[in-house]
Amino acid sequence: MPDPMLPLTFLNLLAEFRGVFTGPSFENYQVLVSGFVHSLGRHGISDAIRAAGPAAHKHYSAYYRFFSRATWSLDEFGICLLALVIGTLHVVGVEVELVLDDTLTRGTGKKVALATMHADPLRRQGKRPFMAYGHVFVVLSVHVRLPLLAPTGWALPFMFRVYEGSRRGGRADSPSDQGRAFSRRRQRKQQRKRARLTDVTVIDGQLQKCAPRLDDEPLPDDMRKTKLQLATEMLLKVAANFPNVQFRVLADHLYSGKTVLHGVHSKTDNMHFTIRGRPNAALYELPPPYEGSGRPRVKGKQLPSPEKWASQNPDAFEPVKVIIYGKPVEVMLASLVGMPYRSLPGQLVRYVIVKDRRGIYKTDYLFDTDIKTTAVQVVEGYARRWPLERSFQDAKQKLGMEQHQTQLPASVRRCAPFSMLTYSLVVLWYLLDGHHLAKKMTAYHDPWYPKTARPSFTEMLACLRRASWTEAFLDPPLEGGTRQKFLAAYLARVVASG
Repeated sequence: MPDPMLPLTFLNLLAEFRGVFTGPSFENYQVLVSGFVHSLGRHGISDAIRAAGPAAHKHYSAYYRFFSRATWSLDEFGICLLALVIGTLHVVGVEVELVLDDTLTRGTGKKVALATMHADPLRRQGKRPFMAYGHVFVVLSVHVRLPLLAPTGWALPFMFRVYEGSRRGGRADSPSDQGRAFSRRRQRKQQRKRARLTDVTVIDGQLQKCAPRLDDEPLPDDMRKTKLQLATEMLLKVAANFPNVQFRVLADHLYSGKTVLHGVHSKTDNMHFTIRGRPNAALYELPPPYEGSGRPRVKGKQLPSPEKWASQNPDAFEPVKVIIYGKPVEVMLASLVGMPYRSLPGQLVRYVIVKDRRGIYKTDYLFDTDIKTTAVQVVEGYARRWPLERSFQDAKQKLGMEQHQTQLPASVRRCAPFSMLTYSLVVLWYLLDGHHLAKKMTAYHDPWYPKTARPSFTEMLACLRRASWTEAFLDPPLEGGTRQKFLAAYLARVVASG
């Protein structure tokens, strides 16, 4: 089999995951990663097969089955990736930061498995929600920093769960299905009978995996896992696989509920949380010692809410300079300690109140489950949640996370995460080896695009492509005629993939 058109350093990185796959699946995995890297237009599976070049020598169905039927686990891949990141980019004993969030991948077609209606934050008009059809993925990523390369870090997604909403939607055929149906009617052919499938079922009141079956009705509300339950499931899996590593989870206010906080803290002791809180949160003192009569108290005296405490203690705020998104910003900070009984009974948290001195931005309320953490550390830590939003943007725009057009349940669960895992591998390769190659390459910069202090994913992807082309076309050097034929064949496939 011809080798995938990737530099040796990147192939060595992919070899770290050989144990996750069988032999044939690992070959398909290398081909698909090469295709996703080199595809210049859409990133459907067929586009990736074309862009992979001669390395994609198998029947095209083998690469589709890699997503729909092959025996490999996304969780095993994610644990392997996290172990690789911890071993290569983190010093032993340093707290590892995990970023938790969810993202929507929009789609069309009533036969697409697991697709439901979800609120689309990007299309919302004021306070009116906008509903979009597609899939929501709850994503757990690891935050990595290389101060010598950039003042801010990167969030590398490594674990995923599909959230299935309650509203089915998708009653109309997708445009591609409508076109195929019209063409078959004109040719007087029998219409294709395709149905929406699912891979879960309810047995004895429990939600269990099953072989793909007809999805004839939505899951009961009490059987469908919420985003918080999916997030808790991933966090506990990470904590169990790395019992000697201390983690800090950075998340938005959605994940500040009891399901996540109490669900994780009651089962493991190697995770702390930095999360946006509520201004009207109910805080209490810890319960007094049990005196031996009656039922033991579960909470002490109620404290003022963070918003009320801030209005009662204006002198508690101090001007402090914090590093947010790589830049120093002066804010007013104050903090208090209390127990959020509803979400984390029996444990104190540090609430940090952040005010803008200029009065432009509204007051923010953050809390940390480790009361030893300072207010500055809480604010700077929460700001490091933002790189995951940029990861979502790059995975959608550069690696086609919304363009796979798959319909089977297993393919739906794997294709979008595959794009995000490819993003993580490209960034990790650049941090380990690619930035050395980038210094040797002649850089091209548009005159209207100023050079930024942080390498963009576009620059990382361009560096990987240039390194791949250099090794394929120039090292070892090919004879003139052979080189021209090889280059022409490669360009024809890449252009066809766009």
